[in-house]
Amino acid sequence: MDIKKIEDHDAAALFLSGVKTFLTLDSHIIDELSQHMHESDFASGDHLITKGTPGNHMLLIRSGSVRVELDNRNIILSKGAVVGEIALLSGKPRQANVIAETPTKTFILSRDNFQTLMTKHTQLASAMTALMKSRLDADNGFRTVGKYQILEVLGEGGMAIVYNAYDPDLDRHVAIKMLKYEIACKPDFKARFKQEAKTIARFQHPNIVHVFETIEAYATAFIVMEKLQGEDLKQHMQKHGAFDSQQTCRILQQVAKALQYTHNEKNGGIIHRDIKLANILLLQDNSIKLMDFGISSNTNTTSDSVGGTLQYLSPELLKGDPIDGRVDIYALGIVAYFMLACKPPFKITNMQSAIQHHLLETPPAIELTVPSVTPNLIEFITKAMVKNPEDRIFNYDEIIHLLSDEASINEPYDARLHLHFEQKNVKLESLIRDIEKLLHKHKIPNTVALELKEGNYWIEK
Repeated sequence: MDIKKIEDHDAAALFLSGVKTFLTLDSHIIDELSQHMHESDFASGDHLITKGTPGNHMLLIRSGSVRVELDNRNIILSKGAVVGEIALLSGKPRQANVIAETPTKTFILSRDNFQTLMTKHTQLASAMTALMKSRLDADNGFRTVGKYQILEVLGEGGMAIVYNAYDPDLDRHVAIKMLKYEIACKPDFKARFKQEAKTIARFQHPNIVHVFETIEAYATAFIVMEKLQGEDLKQHMQKHGAFDSQQTCRILQQVAKALQYTHNEKNGGIIHRDIKLANILLLQDNSIKLMDFGISSNTNTTSDSVGGTLQYLSPELLKGDPIDGRVDIYALGIVAYFMLACKPPFKITNMQSAIQHHLLETPPAIELTVPSVTPNLIEFITKAMVKNPEDRIFNYDEIIHLLSDEASINEPYDARLHLHFEQKNVKLESLIRDIEKLLHKHKIPNTVALELKEGNYWIEK
């Protein structure tokens, strides 16, 4: 193969911008790709790729056609096709011969340049995620990860794609989560993932999806887990609407027990970091399974560039402060609000609005949106969504009690609440805040009587 420098980078960039794999890339990324590529010509019958050789480059076909010789069939590819990217990603030897059917011109990108560019540009990583997904989905793709046979896509989120797969050794179906390259190509990801994956695979809790193993392949990570019949809370609400207070408590209590288990230092002290509706699976017997520990981290760590879902991010995560399990509690408060109101407490569309709402704005009172909500859920949501993690609820005995059937009983109350203060000097602002909390909690519409030692004070709403 005669490799030479590209003479006309503008023409190369124009060609790359029309390649299906790169259609989503900004022009400056396309230009940088062209600067890192070389070109080569092949005569009919020449091998572009030879089976068994190292996967140190991929090729884009500029003109001509090639034949990919697989074990049981041949595939013809032409202008705009990408070949050799799987071996490039995996670093493993080539699995097939690629032979020029006609005189063929190609662009070539080396493994080192490719890895550098993918780490630098999230858009390119996203493009490779889409390409990998198409290879796993297509009939002419490789459709295997380790010993597992990929069958179909079950779902896709911001961090991963989940596949239905078959384990031929144990004759069972499993779910396999492929972490997207946008996550997997982060510089410190692999080392951290290896360590934490071992811990997660040891989890044995009735409310946590059981992980069988993790596999590193194709320059990303695959998590093999039990396949369960059910739907996540997001899917359930799209079909059936909001949950009532009793249903919400029963689901959240199970999530809280799962988090109590993972946050315990004896079990690794693992923070989930992506608690949300889509990561809570509701089974047919109304039990739940907490899923997706793909971006989890140890407690008492510092948040990094691998985030979660903007709608659920705690203030300390957004600020890059040290974090612990309280980031999960904050997110669980948002889940609770979402389950009851069928909408999140804040309308967040981008990072700027996430910072504005999570750091600066007080969440709207859930009881103003859902008048039937029980006082214990109001208390949990209020305490879970406190901005300062030091003041946020984090005692699991208290959390689990608040979410219990016993606590969900809405006890009768008087239209006027009597608060007794031992101290004579009470700041008016603090007093008003306390009154407003009680008004919201007990849904009192107009007035409240305060019996202070100096006398009675009435505050009109």
